[in-house]
Formats: sequence, structure tokens, C-alpha cells
Amino acid sequence: MAVTANSTVVILIPVTTVPDLRERRRLATRAEIEQVALDLFARNGSERTTVDDIAAAAGVSPRTFFRYFATKEDAALGANRAFDTALAERLAAHVDGRSSIADVEAAIADVLAEMAAEDGAVQRMLRVRCLVVEDAGLRAALLRLDAEQSRAFFGRIAAATGSPTVDLRARIVAETLGAALRAALDDWAARREQGEDVDLVTTYRQACATLREVTAP
Repeated sequence: MAVTANSTVVILIPVTTVPDLRERRRLATRAEIEQVALDLFARNGSERTTVDDIAAAAGVSPRTFFRYFATKEDAALGANRAFDTALAERLAAHVDGRSSIADVEAAIADVLAEMAAEDGAVQRMLRVRCLVVEDAGLRAALLRLDAEQSRAFFGRIAAATGSPTVDLRARIVAETLGAALRAALDDWAARREQGEDVDLVTTYRQACATLREVTAP
């Protein structure tokens, strides 16, 4: 095509969601700290592991550690927080005020599948579910995180299903979906510990199907 002196040339630059080099390094550092924290908790327990221990093993300073995490337990629970953030974004983008419980279930399954495909986040979630059985400190931190995330989840479910406020229905739906997810995570972790090659998304879908079965009139 000819371009005259008066023509306007428009150059379209593709938009990409691939993180830049600095962001990739930040994500890699965060993942390394999470992995090291889990390794040390598995070896020594959370009570006998310090932030200095984790920072040294990850090759960062304690100051750098605190740029990413508030506490040593928070470092081990990074993948759980990442899941909650990803789910919040998924619900905001794909679930509206007319959505059903099945729509929200599908959103949760999609986020689990994406996390399993992208990096080691799901494996870190698996290690957390296994470690909390023996580690009281990490178990307490996970319970606090679950409570924190549940409060936010109530609001998201209310918005997704059209409730003007976090009413009784929104709470029951949120608690029900949360229970199915926690049961799926625990069952998946226990079976993986026994050597079974089970898929988290499949286990979650089975948990949802079981929930519908036991609550059917």
C-alpha cells in the first residue's frame, strides 16, 4: 500500500501480559523464599526456624525478606495468598451479580488449574497442607489466614450472586464453597502423601459433586 506525504501511519503495538525482567526476578525471589521457608519448616519446624535462617538459605538479606513477607509463617503461606488474589481477580472479571454457585465453582477450578500449569505454587500449597498436620505454629497461621480470606470471600460471593449485602444466603454459599475447597485440598494432600497420582482440580470437582449429593433434598 502506498503512503503519501499526507498519510498518517498508525503503528499498533501488541499488548502483552508477560512480566518484564524486573518483575520476573521479583517473582523468582519470592518463590525462592517461599520454597526455602517450607524446606526449613519441614526440617526444623516453624518454631525453631527464624527469619534470619530463611533469608540466609534464600541468599537474601532479612531486609529483603521483609519486603516480601511480614512474618516467617507468611512466607510459607505465600502460595495460599496468591491463590486468593488470583481468585478475587477471576471473580471480578468473569462472575457478575447473576452468577450461580456453579459459576463460582468453575472460577475456583479455573484458578487452581492455572496455578498448577504456571509454576510450583500448587506444589507449595500441597506442602503446607502436609506440614500443618505436625506443625502447630504453621497450622495456627493457616487458620488465621483462612479466617482473613473468608471475610473477603463473603463480600465477593455476595457481589457475584447478586446479594446487596453479606446476608445469610451469601454467608452460607461462601462457607459451603470454602468447605468444599478445604476438604478437596486436605483429601488431595493426604492421597498424594500416600503416593497416589491425583489431580487437584479433579479432586475439587469431586468435592463439589459430593457436596451437591449430600445436600440434595
